[in-house]
Amino acid sequence: MSTDWDVAVVGAGVAGLSAARVAAGAGLRVVAYDRMAPGGQLVNLTSVHDHPAPGETADSAGLVSRLVAEAQAAGVVMAFDEVTRVRSGTPVRLEAGAGAVTAQVVVVATGLGPGRLGLPGEEELVGRGISTCAGCDGPLFRGRAVAVVGDDEWTAEEALELAEVASAVTVLVPGEPRWDADRARRLAAAERVEVLPGVRVTALRGEGVLAAVVVETAGGPRELAVEGLFTYVGRRGPAGLVEEVPADAAGRLPAEGVGAAAGTVLVAGDARSGAVQSVAAAIVDGTAAGEAAVAARRAAAGPAPGGSASAAAPWLRVVDPTYGVPADEADGAVPEGGGADWTEVALFSNSKPNATELLRGVGDRLQEHWGLAELGFASKPNASAAADKDVIDWLAQRYKVVLVAVGD
Repeated sequence: MSTDWDVAVVGAGVAGLSAARVAAGAGLRVVAYDRMAPGGQLVNLTSVHDHPAPGETADSAGLVSRLVAEAQAAGVVMAFDEVTRVRSGTPVRLEAGAGAVTAQVVVVATGLGPGRLGLPGEEELVGRGISTCAGCDGPLFRGRAVAVVGDDEWTAEEALELAEVASAVTVLVPGEPRWDADRARRLAAAERVEVLPGVRVTALRGEGVLAAVVVETAGGPRELAVEGLFTYVGRRGPAGLVEEVPADAAGRLPAEGVGAAAGTVLVAGDARSGAVQSVAAAIVDGTAAGEAAVAARRAAAGPAPGGSASAAAPWLRVVDPTYGVPADEADGAVPEGGGADWTEVALFSNSKPNATELLRGVGDRLQEHWGLAELGFASKPNASAAADKDVIDWLAQRYKVVLVAVGD
């Protein structure tokens, strides 16, 4: 059955962009949906802590730009729309604001929703004192008292960032803090930060804007006069997004059983039940989901036409030095020209984002007519960039026929 996309990724955060890049790099038609802008939670942060290694800090905007650029260079199409429902079947059907589309494989990488306490009047105060982004809204509370609710490393970092602008920061920890010793030391050394463990927020005060919060402590209720409240608890996953797939208590989707319940639907990143919530983990998880999506498409496509088990291209294999030559070719076994068969064909595009449509439109027909088990592909990053001499030499040596696409 004809489908709009080979792979549709719901959510263009760290995990989603990683999954989309891997799938598109394998020659699949990939779209990545995001309701507003790519980057996920990173767009709400000024810096990413413990990345790329523990104790190190990375610029959030720079990391987002790199992930988006890599995905688009691989051929991923970015769609700014909200997917409201994923319906099981073959193919899988996605319902979005702009209309329904179909895909052979769907990767759910929505992450988690904003933190919520579940208290009366809370939603009315969002944007009027209640926030989930210190980097975004912290400057609005310069010289004012604020509170932060949470118990993890993210909570600690947000509190430390707020301490640079707020007059006082009270960290309300529902149980015991889970942040590391270094963050505990930094919080203790911050003059304007007070940490209150074992407290629970029970009520919000304010008419139109937040004025105070009521907390339950071991010594009884206590009212804190704060103009800002930053909540990092109660974040929920995409429960109900995928038809017939149950969610855990936090609304996250279990990776096991998703395939059986909803066709080829994968879950990656924070949306997955049991996921470790860190940038490094999201990259690893998204990469694995992208590889699983490629494997699923290969399994569904079957062996290459006329191919033996040894030829074994599950569908038209794409050999692409501009993205990474497959492992079996990285050992120097590339023919040095002169012995190529006439059925050895390559495509060259002047723009990597055009690659997937080129491969599907021309490549499939070449495979059908000539029984190709492999199709070479190379490209320039964009139309204005110069072609790499090594890539041109590689095409000339390995392939007898090179088809060139020069239009945008």
